[in-house]
Amino acid sequence: MSPASAPSGGPNKAEHDILFQSWFKSVGPRTYAAQLKRAANGNHFLVLTEGKRDDKTEEVRKTRLFVFSEDFVEFFKLLHETAVFIKANPVPPEVKNKRERFWSKQNGKPANKGPATRPSAAPAPAQRPGTQAARSGKPPERPQNGGANRRPAMANAR
Repeated sequence: MSPASAPSGGPNKAEHDILFQSWFKSVGPRTYAAQLKRAANGNHFLVLTEGKRDDKTEEVRKTRLFVFSEDFVEFFKLLHETAVFIKANPVPPEVKNKRERFWSKQNGKPANKGPATRPSAAPAPAQRPGTQAARSGKPPERPQNGGANRRPAMANAR
């Protein structure tokens, strides 16, 4: 059985402590989330979740990946190697522009016909879990660099 289809436990099973969490809404219909949790035995594990709402049924389909602490070093090496490759081999500008026009049309916004540029203004500071924005249900502000320079705060959210 894959981790994504593993049973979530019975109704009597206690929730695992959430040590850290962050999420963002994609340009398209998806939402991505990351949670660092503490298992009953004290081990830490990372839960990566993709959520996508079905347009017909309005149900949210979630796909989850669980990574346990004993695999953190190798898993993050894998992600780092992948990020290095992506940085060295970015999506061609014509493909990027085509995708931006597609999502602008899907979201009812005017399409940007020129090359993709970043705003020159400094990005707003990111909200941490446990802040008023996180408690209010609003997504946290996302830094322009995708949070690459952010160090996650270890917060015990219960």
